[in-house]
Amino acid sequence: MNLYITRLNGMNNILQSLQYMTAETAHQLGFREMGVYYYNANAEKPGDRAVRFDGMIAGISAGDIVICQLHTWNGLRFERALVEHIKAYHGRIIIFIQSVEALMVKSSRFMLNETVELYNQAEALIVPSIQMKQFLLDAGIRAGMKFLIQEMWDCTTNLSFLKEPEFRREIHCAGMLPALFQNRDCGVPVRQHNAAGRDGLLAELSEGGFGLEWYQDETAREYMGYSNSFSVSRYLAAGIPVIVPAGISCQKLIEENHLGLVAGSLDEAVKAVADMEESEYREYVRHVGRFAPALRNGYYTKKCLTEAVWSLFREDVGTPYAQSEDIYEPGDFKFTSIVTGRSYGGNTALSWNLLGKPDGFLIYDSSGKLTGTAENSDQHYMLIRGYGEEEYFFIKAYINTPKGKMVVAKSKSSQALLREKNVAGPSVSVVIPAYNAQDSLIRTLDTVLAQTFEALEVIIMDDGSTDQTPVIADWYAEHYPNVMVIHQQNAGVQAARNAGILRAGGEYTAFVDSDDMIRPDMTERLYASAKKNQCDIAMTSGYEISHRGYSPVMQYAVNEDTPVAAEEFLRIYAAGGYAMPAVWNKLYRTALVKEHPFPLIRYEDEAWTPYLLSFAENVCYVNAFGYEYDRSSCSGSLVDQWAGRSKEEVFLDHKRSILFYLEHGSQERSGLLKELAKSELTSFAKAMAYEGYEKLREEIAGMVCA
Repeated sequence: MNLYITRLNGMNNILQSLQYMTAETAHQLGFREMGVYYYNANAEKPGDRAVRFDGMIAGISAGDIVICQLHTWNGLRFERALVEHIKAYHGRIIIFIQSVEALMVKSSRFMLNETVELYNQAEALIVPSIQMKQFLLDAGIRAGMKFLIQEMWDCTTNLSFLKEPEFRREIHCAGMLPALFQNRDCGVPVRQHNAAGRDGLLAELSEGGFGLEWYQDETAREYMGYSNSFSVSRYLAAGIPVIVPAGISCQKLIEENHLGLVAGSLDEAVKAVADMEESEYREYVRHVGRFAPALRNGYYTKKCLTEAVWSLFREDVGTPYAQSEDIYEPGDFKFTSIVTGRSYGGNTALSWNLLGKPDGFLIYDSSGKLTGTAENSDQHYMLIRGYGEEEYFFIKAYINTPKGKMVVAKSKSSQALLREKNVAGPSVSVVIPAYNAQDSLIRTLDTVLAQTFEALEVIIMDDGSTDQTPVIADWYAEHYPNVMVIHQQNAGVQAARNAGILRAGGEYTAFVDSDDMIRPDMTERLYASAKKNQCDIAMTSGYEISHRGYSPVMQYAVNEDTPVAAEEFLRIYAAGGYAMPAVWNKLYRTALVKEHPFPLIRYEDEAWTPYLLSFAENVCYVNAFGYEYDRSSCSGSLVDQWAGRSKEEVFLDHKRSILFYLEHGSQERSGLLKELAKSELTSFAKAMAYEGYEKLREEIAGMVCA
């Protein structure tokens, strides 16, 4: 038995260089080379092509193994004919998928089915990543196909790296410079490299700083989620840490081995470099230094080539894809609900609840076709386009393993949800103030309307919007009987909430901002706890969503699902130095909020929450992460509008909010409110570096409480 590997010639670019490097490493394992030349293959007659192939594979014998490095850029017709010719000689084929044109180029998406047909001719596939494996399985790779995961490109070199990289707050780009960095001072030096030859580039990069691998457009960003980047390997082989975008296929490898920074945006990356301390940089360099020799000596290539050959002789290597019915369902993964609802624009809103923390979700329609993926264990909502109202869906939760995605739970089919008005009246009213919220309101309403709690009314307060917000709100009111829309002249979020409170007919009222989301079971769980414990306020923990991902917020140091005196809750906050709880992760007894409306001032939530708590009797808490406060795409929010104001202006607004709850809160708890105010002012003084906070704290400390 002989081993062969194809190698591309005649292109003189990075693609040929990668195939050359792979072939050189394969030679060390005893592979023979099979040359493939880049030419105008489409103009060649079939007979001439057959003669060409006969010359290429003249030495092959039955049972020989050929690893075909694809693609060759000669076109699918050429590649399919090459594979068929090798099989005609009874050769065994492994395809090393190094690039997929149907994914790389948007205009080539029509080629995907034919590409999958080509791959199905192989006995095993070497793929860049687990993500690529799953994509191909969903695209139609045959059952029983064996997969080997490349994980990362090698970057072989004979250079000696005796000197440790210097600590430099600078960014190096070995490829095309991202548009954001062109003709712009980014705050840190950005250097583009065009050194001739691999060794020359590695020598330049090894001097220090960070290597940057970034996408140029959305198509490139999507492709980076499936395929490996050679630039990442070049930086690491040179001994310097990398900067990569969140979602890149090697993200987990980089994070777990501490090889660099994973950033949500280039601005975030630049800030991280600018703020980098030398000790932190040295730690990155230390980890990269331990990792790099494997790349320099071709061990990732050797590993996947060796395992690929082994997979043809052993059943336990490159384990075939398990059929969809073979689902592992441990007890800590379980879907508790899955709901579809009509969404604005003729789309379908899909919401779900899952117990457990998977790595992501796969969404299928009723025919079994994959319609979407979510690579986030915290996601619980997806907007699906192109399906009718009668369509249903199901979801698989998966975890990543060295052999690929393992399905750990499968939902039942989704249930359509369209509630009639509750004859006895709603138990919970959800008030949603909305001003020019056309880009986020649909998502918010979809998640609110997907609540598992039935006795629900939704009140949308259109605060004089000038975009499509009123149209969107009216559409939901027309299609959902439990939705009410009130249009008013612009008066601010405080007045909008107060107007919504006046219309609230439920025993409890909740507030949801028009750019946030709630989980399907939030209302049901909070209402059950409030009724069980006879509480005025029921609250839940939540997530803040940013470009960095999901961060837990609003977790309280109190017993769960247990009545806690509001006075005790205020005492815990005053003593603990917590940020004051927000308005929106709670249910409030409606009678209480009708008696105590919002003040018409900025930072009204900062003023109103402790003010209302001072009049409550009991509160209860469920640590269910039911609310999601989204800061990832809200540049028009009030928080952002106020960000440019002076420290004095911000201080005066904080002062008004604090004085409001001190002056208008329950006098029986004035001492606690005073301690809370002092705690807040101490935190503000540290964060804002403005002397007014400390002076106000001293004034409040001297107040005499009733």
